[in-house]
Amino acid sequence: MTLIVGIVCSDGVVMASDSAATLAAGAAPTVGQQPMTKIHKIGEDMLYASSGAVGISQLIRDSLGKLVAVKGHHKGQSSAEAMSLVASKIADVVKPLFASASAAAALVGQQTAGITVICKSLVAFPYKGQARLFQFDHAGAPEEATNELPFVSLGSGQPLADPFLALMKRVLWSGSPPTVAEGRFAAAWTIVHVAKTNYAGVALPLQMATLSSNGQIELAADPEEHYEAVHAAEESLRRHVRPGAATEDEPPKPPAAPTVNA
Repeated sequence: MTLIVGIVCSDGVVMASDSAATLAAGAAPTVGQQPMTKIHKIGEDMLYASSGAVGISQLIRDSLGKLVAVKGHHKGQSSAEAMSLVASKIADVVKPLFASASAAAALVGQQTAGITVICKSLVAFPYKGQARLFQFDHAGAPEEATNELPFVSLGSGQPLADPFLALMKRVLWSGSPPTVAEGRFAAAWTIVHVAKTNYAGVALPLQMATLSSNGQIELAADPEEHYEAVHAAEESLRRHVRPGAATEDEPPKPPAAPTVNA
């Protein structure tokens, strides 16, 4: 199970994820919440993350690595053309596997056949001085994140993540896109919120990476600072709404002793 979050910012792109993977025999889960790396650096200036079948994501990552090696992702005349080049590489990987799964469906069932070839991808790379964020569906159909639709979430945690991200967009950055610092905070809070809700197998630790407009990638080594920022925000909200209430880390205050009337 997975939650991937991507946010396009005024000065870069933020990508974050949980760390839980689920092993399965066909469509039946066997072992849940096995830790794995979900955000990958490809070449010098591409970030990649995915939800769904791990094997397909490995093949897609390898194909994109070959594209990046010859700087193919920078050859389009527009960001739409660059997006199309990446989409075609993903489609080249998945189409023959879709055909094989379709042929096997009559024998093993549609769900069992399909679950091993279904994978959604999130890709970020710089194009003409601006960090770009793209999502690609199971067949490689693309969509670029924009200032109007700046966030993307993928995976089993998406039903909880999307409304939470929409709330933050409305409250925190409705008039202008977030900065990378604000994007980190929003992405971290979303992952932590969904993980603490224990929704759809999403689990910490948090993984995070940023891509700057000039193509520099930073992989977060320690999520602790992001946990602290989220905790501080939650405590501030709690104090504002319920002054004097116990914090998450404090036991509730005992009730006052009853007054004894003489």
